[in-house]
Amino acid sequence: MIVADLRMIPMGSGTSTSKYVRAVYEVLQDSGANFLPGPMSTTVETETMDDLFRIVEKANKRLAKMGVQRIITTVHIDWRLDKEISMESKLSASKRI
Repeated sequence: MIVADLRMIPMGSGTSTSKYVRAVYEVLQDSGANFLPGPMSTTVETETMDDLFRIVEKANKRLAKMGVQRIITTVHIDWRLDKEISMESKLSASKRI
């Protein structure tokens, strides 16, 4: 399982971004991926890198269709190969500290 943190910043679209955030959430919902909205970014679980980047591409295209002329996208990826991880396992581990 891949756990990734996504942030897409629509440049030149004013100070309110809620409609763009909602559009990205719709892409995530349509993808069937498990995701967790956060105050500054969104965490998503995918099975493969291809799945992850398909979502990123669809989200960027959705923002472009909304008229955004420049999109800054940041992706942080946690791809553990030694054991299975999930958003829940990562959250549980941090609560044990």
